This record gives sequence, structure tokens and C-alpha cells, in this order.
Amino acid sequence: MRKDSQKPAPNGLKKLATGGLVTLSMFSALALRSVIASTATLPIIVRLVKAIEVTVATSLDFGTLVMDPEEAGRAAINPSLNRLILDNENSLSLAGGTPKVGRLRIKGSAFPVSISIEDTSVHLTNGLTDVTVNNFNFVSADGGTRVTITPQAGQVSFTVPVGATLHTKPGQSEGTYVGTTRIFANFQ
Repeated sequence: MRKDSQKPAPNGLKKLATGGLVTLSMFSALALRSVIASTATLPIIVRLVKAIEVTVATSLDFGTLVMDPEEAGRAAINPSLNRLILDNENSLSLAGGTPKVGRLRIKGSAFPVSISIEDTSVHLTNGLTDVTVNNFNFVSADGGTRVTITPQAGQVSFTVPVGATLHTKPGQSEGTYVGTTRIFANFQ
């Protein structure tokens, strides 16, 4: 049994109430969405430093060597000792000049620098024939052809010693032999 106070709502009123409820729901979803949105400010920073400059302070120089033309010979310059070391075969001996470790001057900023050599074997020529220089080493006799150096605090310039091994062959011609290789330096 139904009481008269509970009369069914007319259809138009139901639609209006439902539409109003949907509209209110949409507005509250939009209101909620705008409350969720936020902004931030992104700091942008850059620190500029001078480019690395690589110069040769001293050429790698094996001095003047006397060779036994019948024997292959080997002479090495140790970069940490700055000294020429001859093989035990007595196929080469120092005749003059002052053998010197190569020295590179690296100038830039106080950041770690990776230093490498382009060629692991270089052929020096006298115009007619060649000798081989290999086993390049930075800093020490077993430093290798790639090294990373971190300068001391506040230091923006430093030198890097370079050594290598010279190989002669039997029947090697006399003469002054010259050659080059490129050195690379990059910030790490």
C-alpha cells in the first residue's frame, strides 16, 4: 500500500534531477582536477671552462746510437726515470746526444683529462728506410697508451712524460730518422 505523500515524481523532474547530478559531478571532477595540477620552476645552470691545449714541451729523443749492423737492436726510454735503457745484446750503445723522455704540456681546467696516442707503432724514416718505435707509455714504463690524469686542486697546467721503445733491424742504414704521432687530450 502506498501513502499519498509518496507520489511518484513526474518524469521531467526525474530528468532534471539526474541531469543536475551529472552536471554537479562533472564540475566537481573539474574542480578536483585543477586542484591536482601544479607547476615548478626548473633551474638551468652551465659552467664554462677553457678548452684543453696540448703542446710538446720536449720531443722524444733517443740520442745518437751506435748500432751493430749485423744485429737487431732495442732501446727504450722509461718515462718515469727519464733515462735510456739499452738491450742486453750490446747491439746498440749511446754515442752522443742526450736521450730525453717526451713531455707534453696539458693546459686547461682542473678536471680529469684522458690522454691517448693515435698510433701504437710508428715508423721513423731517414728517407730511404725506416725503424719502428712502439710500446709507448705515459707517466711510467708500464703506463700504457691511454691514461687519465686528475690535476691537483687549483692546477690548470701539467706535463705528462712519454716513453717508447725503438727497434732496429739487421742491416739498418745510417741516418737521422724522424716521425710523428698525434696525441689526444679530452676532459672526462
